[in-house]
Amino acid sequence: MKKSLVALAALAATGAFAQSTVTISGNIDMSYVSAKTAAGTNFSGIASGATSTSKIIFSGSEDLGGGLSAIFRANSTIVGDRGNTFQRNANPNLGTGAAATAATNQGLAFGDRDLYIGLKGGFGEVRAGRNQSISDDNNNAGGHAGSVWTYFMANSSAQAGVNNNAFTAAPVLGAAGRIADSVKYLSPVVNGFQVQALYGFGERIGRASEGAVTEAQISYTAGPLAASYSIGRVAAAANDATTFAALATTASQASLSAASAGVKSDESRLMASYDLGVAKVNVGSYRQKIDTAGSDKAWHVTGTIPMNAWTFGATYLNVKGGDNAGNLKGYSVSARYDLSKRTNAYAFYRTMDKLSTQTSRPSAVYVGMNHAF
Repeated sequence: MKKSLVALAALAATGAFAQSTVTISGNIDMSYVSAKTAAGTNFSGIASGATSTSKIIFSGSEDLGGGLSAIFRANSTIVGDRGNTFQRNANPNLGTGAAATAATNQGLAFGDRDLYIGLKGGFGEVRAGRNQSISDDNNNAGGHAGSVWTYFMANSSAQAGVNNNAFTAAPVLGAAGRIADSVKYLSPVVNGFQVQALYGFGERIGRASEGAVTEAQISYTAGPLAASYSIGRVAAAANDATTFAALATTASQASLSAASAGVKSDESRLMASYDLGVAKVNVGSYRQKIDTAGSDKAWHVTGTIPMNAWTFGATYLNVKGGDNAGNLKGYSVSARYDLSKRTNAYAFYRTMDKLSTQTSRPSAVYVGMNHAF
């Protein structure tokens, strides 16, 4: 249940009053995980955010009159199992052995998920700040929570598959869930259609194209059918690989991998779902083309079946392409039980083929609970 605080703010210049609304929302997702890593080691423990990142969100709007509103949002990750003081990188299920043992100090990362201010009206919405990438937003619309597709597309650079930077050192867009220093536009929905566009500034003096992100999407929703198509590009400046690498790891585009000099990466995604009533089917495909290399491709199909308070799901993933170390396949199965409108218990299993450089086929079982507020 969302908690709203409503206040009336006086406009001194006009003597009029405008209504402001601030909403606090979010969720806590905690689970027990038992996994075998790609390095062949075993891992078990408590993990935060297995099906939905634990977070707290402050958002609000102010009526400016004439159908225009000022809006803001600050979406911050909560490392629930460590209380935002110590984080163990518990992604061993599809990662490397190091991912099961690496640990970092991490305080509350305020606004790390997205943080923006903007305007909303008949023209749509304009947001400036740290925006969720269109690519990531598109990805999250596909498949059930915790699926092998969702995980792979969010962590693909570590898997040497789609968005592979281990072999090509190319810019990564699909794994960049948030784009810092960006402007995002969302059109109003007209006859089921909506358009989105995003531009992320590289913010390097004299090198305007370095680290720049450009994205666009068109989506359509009508009754049980939903579909979207998005395209994107990450650009790197010529002859500046070293400074780009430093920028990518320390500055505004921190979520991007270091890029080879002059290399750009183009991607496209197509997602579609249809609700049959007794079941929902979702399909998706992804393609990334790198300047100096071939294309990586991935596709998935997901089915979810609701049965009273239960929801059962399964996903199959297939990765094929020019830069990964061989084709990869994976699948996941899940079960969720809704204890209330805001609380559910879940269990899921996911696994993928191992790469030629890995010791074993990574897999993991999660059992947990998610509460939204």
